[in-house]
Amino acid sequence: MGYQLLSDTVVLLDHKAAVDKIYSNYKFYDDSVVSASLKSQLFRIVSPYDRKNTVSDDVGQDVNRRRSKKKKVAEVFDETTEKVRSNHSEFLKLSNLPAPTEECDNRTALEFVDGFNRDDRYDRSKTYNGANSTQFVVLAEFASQSFLIPPNCRFFNSEVSNLANLLAPDDRFDFVVLDPPWWNKYIRRTKAVNSKISYQMLDNNSIGNIPLGDYVHENTIVAVWCTNSPTHVAAIRDDFCKKWKLKLIANWYWVKITKFGEPVCDFNRSNKKQPYEQIFIAVGENNSTFEIPKERFIYSIPSAFHSNKPPLVDLFESLLPERPKCLEIFARNVYPNFTSVGTEVLKLQNANLFDVVKRV
Repeated sequence: MGYQLLSDTVVLLDHKAAVDKIYSNYKFYDDSVVSASLKSQLFRIVSPYDRKNTVSDDVGQDVNRRRSKKKKVAEVFDETTEKVRSNHSEFLKLSNLPAPTEECDNRTALEFVDGFNRDDRYDRSKTYNGANSTQFVVLAEFASQSFLIPPNCRFFNSEVSNLANLLAPDDRFDFVVLDPPWWNKYIRRTKAVNSKISYQMLDNNSIGNIPLGDYVHENTIVAVWCTNSPTHVAAIRDDFCKKWKLKLIANWYWVKITKFGEPVCDFNRSNKKQPYEQIFIAVGENNSTFEIPKERFIYSIPSAFHSNKPPLVDLFESLLPERPKCLEIFARNVYPNFTSVGTEVLKLQNANLFDVVKRV
């Protein structure tokens, strides 16, 4: 299991363990391969990003020092941030994580990801699809690169706007995850420098026009990742759910922490970067049976890849069929029992991101 339930509302989720169990529980089609696991460097987040400049020069460190002086002024937090901040204090008491014992930084994780992105040849513009209908993990070759394809999955490397042409009219899913590339001016400027970071951003109208409502049933559970932008939150609450034939039932929070439980950046005023994101949970509009906590705080060490979210399906296992039919939109991974759609659908399945163990 990739998570610990510390209380009714507090969860410690292990992203790496959740993925690694796939490649240890299932056999590989190539019987010379014993198992695979995500490289540990991806999760070596040991220090808050804003505490010090982990990969920059002395000029950057001077800027951080000046910023830290300004931080001495007492912050006034909005209601949501104060709620998450308060829960983080509870989490520290429940988790019993160790205190940092030595001076350390995130250089290993960040340099590994920088190197991968620099050498990456993934082509978002190509449209293709594939599937693994076996109960084995397959190591597949695409464009001179190797990718791990888990059992019982299918994938479409395509714009999400093509969804209606990719799925069958009678496709209905038990669990759906969306991680939309929400419009963000700051991220837009960053991506101008490095176009390999992630998906091209979409405005709220484009996201809301995804025909998700055609692929849900009464007992479908939908998880939508969201920024803390009031505009984006309002779009989900007031617009998307109605369009998608859903009923919003819960507002969860993903709190990004270091190995030692510290938030990856300071809690800030509402118009600044926060160490948490929101997850909205919805069900079919006529559903009246599921009992899902209205609030839940999920703590995990984030992957060093920008916006790479931890898998959530295990948190809903008790509410889903034994072999659920799942859908992920804007996917960069593929998982067992999932149909995955997006222009980077296999990017983080690259074998270079895994330690692959072979028989001697």
